[in-house]
Amino acid sequence: MKVLTDAVIALLKELPVRSEARRKICFIPLGSSYWEDEMPEAAALAKLTEVEQNMVWRMFGIRFKIWDGEDLTEEDGAFWDAARAEVPTWALFVRLSLSDDDRKARRSAEADVENGLAIFFDHADSVELVDKEHGLQEWSATFDLTKKPGS
Repeated sequence: MKVLTDAVIALLKELPVRSEARRKICFIPLGSSYWEDEMPEAAALAKLTEVEQNMVWRMFGIRFKIWDGEDLTEEDGAFWDAARAEVPTWALFVRLSLSDDDRKARRSAEADVENGLAIFFDHADSVELVDKEHGLQEWSATFDLTKKPGS
């Protein structure tokens, strides 16, 4: 069963694991930590359709579940296995467990993202959060720029 498009497969094949890769933080859309050899360049991601981009984000989300020791749904497990068979060299598939240091850094990154978004949303006039497929969420915030500060 093929789950990734040819464009996604080609992009992820360009991302093999590198031992010198540094751990980084992705504020949006991941809200967590990752390694620089796992993440496609923004320009390359922008060339993908929204559906294709969501395939990539879904795999990061599934790995978060694996890191947390969660059981995968049958659908997520099948998607993960098929994607891994299609792009076995992608660096994301190598780091399936975290060291204590990596776990601590991840928790810190996620707390920073959560706090940052809370501040951002707190200043919005309205916020809408919509659950999408595969655990993805979409949000929008509206700010009335005609209001005087403090009103």
